[in-house]
Amino acid sequence: MLSKKAIHAVNALVFIASLPAGESVTTAELASQIGLSVSYVESLLKILREGGFIRSTRGPGGGYDLAMSASRISVWSVVAVVDPHPQPLRVNGPDQIDLEAALGVAFDAQFEAVLSATSIADHVQAVPDLQRSSKPQNWSFGIKPMAPRWMPEAPNSVFQLSQFVAEPAVAWHA
Repeated sequence: MLSKKAIHAVNALVFIASLPAGESVTTAELASQIGLSVSYVESLLKILREGGFIRSTRGPGGGYDLAMSASRISVWSVVAVVDPHPQPLRVNGPDQIDLEAALGVAFDAQFEAVLSATSIADHVQAVPDLQRSSKPQNWSFGIKPMAPRWMPEAPNSVFQLSQFVAEPAVAWHA
């Protein structure tokens, strides 16, 4: 079975692949679109970037985009990077057959084959139209974000004090 972390990583890649060509997505925007916390999405993006699936661009207008075509990224390759499976334990002894382990190995092989044949591009068509906006989300718990703290503009050093005193005190009005 897939872990939640692997499912979230695949969802993030599908969302990034569904962006128009040349666009990137920020961590905060991706987190709000797939319904996860920003810190968790950052950890997923770090793994995906180190795995070579995405690339990051710094600065204004930066964000994350695919490092290769979505059709070249198999779901299994993402799962293998995000949540590598340990090798199954073998039963000691030449005459013993561990039926559960044998069935598990067969199931894992079929599961890997299906996920290897499925690419991220196969799932992009299932993504509804993007609703990218900068308006605040509706908060389900009735908690609204706090207004930014009001900070008066004041000089940073003694050398700026004479310039500050010469200007009108507009910054001190609420």
